[in-house]
Amino acid sequence: MSVKFTVKMTEEYMYDFFLYNTYTSISGILGPVLGVIALMMAVNSYMNSGFTAAMPGLLVAILFLVISPVQLKSRAKMQVQQSEMFKKPLEYEFNEAGVTVRQDELEAVNEWSDFAKAVSTQKSVILYLNRVRALIFPKECMGEQYEEVLKMIHTHMQPSKVKIRHIH
Repeated sequence: MSVKFTVKMTEEYMYDFFLYNTYTSISGILGPVLGVIALMMAVNSYMNSGFTAAMPGLLVAILFLVISPVQLKSRAKMQVQQSEMFKKPLEYEFNEAGVTVRQDELEAVNEWSDFAKAVSTQKSVILYLNRVRALIFPKECMGEQYEEVLKMIHTHMQPSKVKIRHIH
């Protein structure tokens, strides 16, 4: 059995990947928590002492709750625009041997044992090769083959490596 689909990487898909990568780590979770705490302190300071006293907390809250996500969005845009690999669509084939990636005359095969983890986000399924390398499969690009892809992942990867909540 084989499942094939084509992915044209976009800023939106890359941003979804960056959000997942950032906000599922301890340091990524701490940022928003600190931002909310700073915002609460700023509101408290404003109510007790006025706007000037609230400024430091407000600035910290803006840094963690607004600037960080905006920077991720900007980084996603740069990644997609500057990477040669994303200038043309990538063809993926899932089969018994693993996942094959093709673009023009280039081809690379990742065996199922090469993958360290499989996760799903709101927009994509991600197969990690290591902490910094991953293959991103937007659900939109898989279309009706989404369930078949998930079945292949569940069949060929160890259950402890698959962090995909459910099959739709």
